[in-house]
Amino acid sequence: MSATRPWLWSRWADATARREPANAVAVVRIVIGLSIVAHLLRLLWTETWRWVWLPPVHGGLVPLNSGPLDWVGGATPPLVLGVIVATLVSSAALAIGVLTPGAAVVTALGWAVLVGLGPNAGGSYDFLGANILFLLIFAGSGRAWSLDAWWRARRGPAPLDAPVWPRWLMVWQLVVMYDTTAWQKVSSSWVLGGPADALWYILQQPTWHRFEMAWLAPLYPLTQVMTVSTWLWEHASPIILIAAWFRATRGRAGWFRAQCNRVDARLPYLAFGVLMHLSIEATLDVGCFSSFTFALYAACFSGDEWSNISRARRTKGPPHVKPATVTAPTLQSRVR
Repeated sequence: MSATRPWLWSRWADATARREPANAVAVVRIVIGLSIVAHLLRLLWTETWRWVWLPPVHGGLVPLNSGPLDWVGGATPPLVLGVIVATLVSSAALAIGVLTPGAAVVTALGWAVLVGLGPNAGGSYDFLGANILFLLIFAGSGRAWSLDAWWRARRGPAPLDAPVWPRWLMVWQLVVMYDTTAWQKVSSSWVLGGPADALWYILQQPTWHRFEMAWLAPLYPLTQVMTVSTWLWEHASPIILIAAWFRATRGRAGWFRAQCNRVDARLPYLAFGVLMHLSIEATLDVGCFSSFTFALYAACFSGDEWSNISRARRTKGPPHVKPATVTAPTLQSRVR
């Protein structure tokens, strides 16, 4: 047992000590920051924040959950509005990368307070956003594509890398979200052998749809195909994690690893997801669900891969000029 503990500890220490360029988590930071800004501005513009985050005595629709605001006088309009504004400012700072760690903390706390108020306002994407914000506190996302990084560069050399483990937990969050959703849908309305009519009824739900969807009646068979395809696709979500890990450790031996690296399975899987979420956004009002999910899509590619994309765009010259070859350290060397 005593020999096992040092080995486990060394593996854990090695895993948490690995670092990579901060570009990947920077993209996550930008997407989720802008998503929260847009969401809160929409609630302020339409004044729906009063319906969902205030008690009935102040114009809310339903009684609120108890929470931290009860310690300072309850969910009064000035207090709730103050939390909204503070969260809005901090999420904007998070998006552009100003005092990034602090902005992530304030945004995470403000978001947690707000989404915890209304028992019937919001959805699972609220908790998804909270999980992402929590990981961004530790992700070092302000070290790339941010005003913080620009300011540090003006003052002298500064580290541009970030720990790898927060990004891997983001990928794991994406897999868990999709696969558990698929398990929750095990019914005749979703799987082969039943009517597969779940998507049809979802699109007819007036609570969610953006416009009248009765015109879909002749396309009912198509919605059946899309229902089953979506369920199978969600169940296949571990592909993302496996493919990302095999790409990150491609220098290791193994026939199966080599075969999986012949084709990057992340690309077709995530392409299907982009089309699905864009279709959802075009037909249904599901809040920040799609944009939060796209933030996690960015985490499926390593910081080195994002750096290579950025470098390729910078070095791309006119068609008759051959771009200079640039060699960058990859995650493989760190893993080995």
